[in-house]
Amino acid sequence: LPFAAHVTMSVVKLLSRIVAPSDHAIQVAQQGNVGMAVSLHDHTYGITSDPLTQFACVFSALIHDVDHQGVPNSQLIVENSPLDSIYRGKSIAEQNSVDLSWKLLMEDQFEALRNIICATPDDKVHFRHLVVNCVLATDIMDKDLKNLRNQRWEKAFSEQSRLGESSQVNTNRKATIVIEHLI
Repeated sequence: LPFAAHVTMSVVKLLSRIVAPSDHAIQVAQQGNVGMAVSLHDHTYGITSDPLTQFACVFSALIHDVDHQGVPNSQLIVENSPLDSIYRGKSIAEQNSVDLSWKLLMEDQFEALRNIICATPDDKVHFRHLVVNCVLATDIMDKDLKNLRNQRWEKAFSEQSRLGESSQVNTNRKATIVIEHLI
C-alpha cells in the first residue's frame, strides 16, 4: 500500500505540472473566458480540463500493481503461471491488475461511485480505455507495446495526423499517448 500511495501522489504531482498557468489565467478561464479555457484545453490536449482523464490517471496509478506477484512477466511465463495462460504472455501482471480492479469497481456496492466517475455509458468506455492504456504503459519490458506506443506517438504528432480526422479524435490520441508516456 505505501508504494501505491507514493505512485499515486507522484502521478497527481506530474498531472499538476502538465501546464502551470498563472493563477490569473486559471481564474479567468474559470470565470467563463471561453478563449482562455479553449487555449488551456488545446495546449494540454484536454488533459487539464477533463476531470475524467485526470481521475483515470490517478486511479491507474493506484491499481497498477494490484495482485502483483513480485516477479517480472517473463518469470511468470517461465514458471507457467496460470495467469500466463489467461493473458497469453502479454503484460500479464498489468492485465491482471486491470481485470481484478475493474471487477471490484463493477461490484454493486460501488454503483454510486461508478455513477459519479462515469456519468454516461460513453464516459465509462472512455474511462476504461484510459485505465487500460495507463496500466499497460507500466509494462516497460514489452517491446511490442513500446513499439506500438512509439508508432501512436508518431501518428499523433506528425503533420499527417491532422489529415482526414476530426480535431477531437486527434486531440484524444495526443492526450492518450502523452498520458502513456507520463505513466
